[in-house]
Amino acid sequence: MYELRTREEFMRAIMSNEVVIIEYYMPGVKDSEYISWALRDIEKAADPRILFCRVNVNETPELAERQVDVPYVEAYYMGEKVFEHYGSLSSIDLNVTALRRGLRSVLKSLKVNIRV
Repeated sequence: MYELRTREEFMRAIMSNEVVIIEYYMPGVKDSEYISWALRDIEKAADPRILFCRVNVNETPELAERQVDVPYVEAYYMGEKVFEHYGSLSSIDLNVTALRRGLRSVLKSLKVNIRV
């Protein structure tokens, strides 16, 4: 998972990759940890064409200015935001299931054949 630290890195990531999933997190927050672990599990089995990134909202607030709450996950397809997920469920497995279903549904509706 790639850590985004500047707006330039953020723009390069979403414009240079077909599918990008970005996690906004705050270190030490349990809900952020649940989502981080869930995304790591998803990344292991996902198509390698998907770029997984993270933004530490404490270190790079300029990239998190649009996000009110953490954890927050968004996905981009061809540079456009197509998916948002706010908050965390009570277990890593539930988060994996919720995120995977949401991402699969969005990608399927866009007729994108990429394994999540």
